[in-house]
Amino acid sequence: MEEKRMRWSILAFGMVITALGASLSVAEISCSEALRSLITCTPFLVGFGSDAPDTVCCMGVQYVFEQANTTATRRDLCQCFQNFASEIGALPERVKELPQFCNIHVTLPIDANVNCSN
Repeated sequence: MEEKRMRWSILAFGMVITALGASLSVAEISCSEALRSLITCTPFLVGFGSDAPDTVCCMGVQYVFEQANTTATRRDLCQCFQNFASEIGALPERVKELPQFCNIHVTLPIDANVNCSN
């Protein structure tokens, strides 16, 4: 059960990253690398622990944001995270709050129903 929550949390968080847009970095990031980078955000996203993500979580958010620098990569990551959605239970309000807590500007709405092909 805990693993399912963690995966959903990572999915939801990934949708945040997908919405963040491109950065200047050249490297691309894989699904598994993104999931590993965001694992520390799980307690915050599922409502366990503190009311704010920790510094390591925000560093992971920033890293994934910087690496998701092409439309194709962002689409792939979106799909990657959506594949976990039915298995994990992140709190939607926590997902929406993550960019604000990590001081990252989001230009698109954070929504579990996002269309990854757009």
